[in-house]
Amino acid sequence: MLGDGKRYFYEKEVFANNPRMAKPDEDCVWVANYGGHRPYIKGSTPDKHFIFNDDFRPVPGEIFFSDKERQWQEDHAPKAPYIVVEPNVKNRFAHGVNKSWHYWDALSRLNLPFLQLGDGSGKLFAQYRTNTFREAMLILDRAVLFVGTDGGLHHAAAALQIPAVVIWTGFSSPKHLGYDTHTNIHDGGDPCGYYGGVCPHCAKISRSIHPTKVIEATNEAYSRRMATRP
Repeated sequence: MLGDGKRYFYEKEVFANNPRMAKPDEDCVWVANYGGHRPYIKGSTPDKHFIFNDDFRPVPGEIFFSDKERQWQEDHAPKAPYIVVEPNVKNRFAHGVNKSWHYWDALSRLNLPFLQLGDGSGKLFAQYRTNTFREAMLILDRAVLFVGTDGGLHHAAAALQIPAVVIWTGFSSPKHLGYDTHTNIHDGGDPCGYYGGVCPHCAKISRSIHPTKVIEATNEAYSRRMATRP
């Protein structure tokens, strides 16, 4: 159970149908992994930089879909091969922009079957409307590839065993939050983790990631997946 031994945290869109998640009235093992308390963060500095835990390595999660959801997927997921792409970052916090990449327009000009999920906001690619994160995961589950930045969908891609090209700026690092099964585009530097607002360092790192590098990685990953696809 996710919580601190007293408070119970349950992220329905991620853990729905998961038989490994205990109910509040059941005996359980408490796992301290919830909003405001993440195992990949050791603490923070007075000037608002996260201190990342160098001993943490992410393990792909598990997503459990119900029969009803599988039927929705069968009815709604595109039949032709497609690539799920997510150019936006979560804007709930001001520092979300520090994870963004600046050259999505260059990628959008590729002749590849990109689909951007969501409600149409921040649209840069062909849109496929999804109303919830679970619907987005059901569409992602049938994709041949995911392309995006550090965020919920790149973790979902790992859980669903979908190949991915993930672009990392100066805010976070694949060392702490990436997966070996993905192509991680990163300069190798230490993450600054600045959460106090817009970070010039992260913006500089983002602009240093040339579109050619992402385009080559995307083309290679797509070709490799199509060559091995049944």
